[in-house]
Amino acid sequence: MKKALVITLFLLLFTLAACQREVRLPDLEGLTEAEIKTILEDRGLQVNFLVRQHIEMEKSNQFVEYGRNLSPGDKVQRGTYVTVHISATLDEDVIYFEPADIPYDGPYLDAAFFDMDYFTYDEGAGRYKGGGGAFHVTYEEGRWVENRGGCIDGDTSVFTYPPEIYARIESGTPSTRYLNLDTPETWPPDGREEWGQPATQYVCDVLARAEEIVLQTDPGDNLLGHYGRLLAWIWVRMPDDEEFKLLNYKIVRQGLGVVAYEFGAGETDVTVYDGMKYNEWMHFAEAMAKEEERGMHSDTLRDYYWDYENDAPHPIRWPD
Repeated sequence: MKKALVITLFLLLFTLAACQREVRLPDLEGLTEAEIKTILEDRGLQVNFLVRQHIEMEKSNQFVEYGRNLSPGDKVQRGTYVTVHISATLDEDVIYFEPADIPYDGPYLDAAFFDMDYFTYDEGAGRYKGGGGAFHVTYEEGRWVENRGGCIDGDTSVFTYPPEIYARIESGTPSTRYLNLDTPETWPPDGREEWGQPATQYVCDVLARAEEIVLQTDPGDNLLGHYGRLLAWIWVRMPDDEEFKLLNYKIVRQGLGVVAYEFGAGETDVTVYDGMKYNEWMHFAEAMAKEEERGMHSDTLRDYYWDYENDAPHPIRWPD
């Protein structure tokens, strides 16, 4: 009897000691590397961190999962090396570009343009030219994929046009190229460039939120540009606005594009607002963006979608 009691007591003490040597793994969701290290070492565990470079979370080096098929609640022995997978390190000191709330200081659309011809035919050149006329279009939110969505990039979009305009467009998309403007690329074959995505995201967001969109052709340029795309000034009326504002201008004003491909567009006496031709307004927008160090003209702002270490699109952030 006494012997059986001793054995029972020994087994009880052995079991108790074994339990004291075991640790239940805690739930580490939302915790970062330093916090995880403290918690696990306080439990008598040793920690090996494995950084998952292609996983980004809200904070740098945030808990993703336990390694070696372990899960929260599992028991392990004290002194065990526990592998913890954590997310990539974020460059938290970098200031990424966000569209600025700039009071609009550009031209407005004159209602008289709705009564003008959309285009004219130049017999001598054998091609259609813009007539200066303005017309409403509709826009389908989303990236252009297989004839769906209107978002292409910062200076090109797809709209639904009046029949007489649609019949003239030769591009298969059928897309509109913004006049007096160039933004960095986001599509092959021209490649993917720094500041291409911020420009694209900004333009596509504005178009998606616009209450009304109006396109205006230009009598100083051809109706169509390269690849048979419509050339136009894009006017948007946003919620709570009564007037149409020039999107071409707003893009450059944010520092997301530069004045380019002028070729006479915006330089006639037709496209004038408040004593300045559209082309002059575009150069004013660019000068102000540079002076205020907006977007790509800033030495401190970064493109969130760009991997500066490798000078390439960010492998995680760049949209498909």
